[in-house]
Amino acid sequence: MQAIRYRTGLDRNTFRPLTGWAHVQQSIAVIWTTRLLTRVMRLSFGSDVRSWLAEDLTPETAIGIYDELVTAVHTHEPEYRIRDLQFVSLTREGGLGLKHGGIYYPEGRLGNYTIAQPVAASLPLAAREGWYRRNAVLGVGTTGRAAA
Repeated sequence: MQAIRYRTGLDRNTFRPLTGWAHVQQSIAVIWTTRLLTRVMRLSFGSDVRSWLAEDLTPETAIGIYDELVTAVHTHEPEYRIRDLQFVSLTREGGLGLKHGGIYYPEGRLGNYTIAQPVAASLPLAAREGWYRRNAVLGVGTTGRAAA
């Protein structure tokens, strides 16, 4: 039996190694929080979910958000296929988040979809927006360093 070849990378905040599902979770967060047309040479990378966040949460808006998020993940993350997605309240103030579940394919990036693991996770829908707003008041730029 051959060993599973897990993808490995670095945590964006701590720079510690990430392997397997933890790395995929970070990848999903990056895909969902990256605006379309902002990555040089990868203009189609990301999602346009922020354009939906100013809207009232109606059934039509929810379907549009679901479609945007699922399409973005299925396009840019070969190791994960979403099976269910639902809005959840993450804070007492009503901070909106997403709970998602699906199938994790550890070797999906290599085209091997025979190894599958069911997984679930939740994350804030606009985590980076809050970071930018909070740090703009403090004079911190996008690099995390104080502005000169």
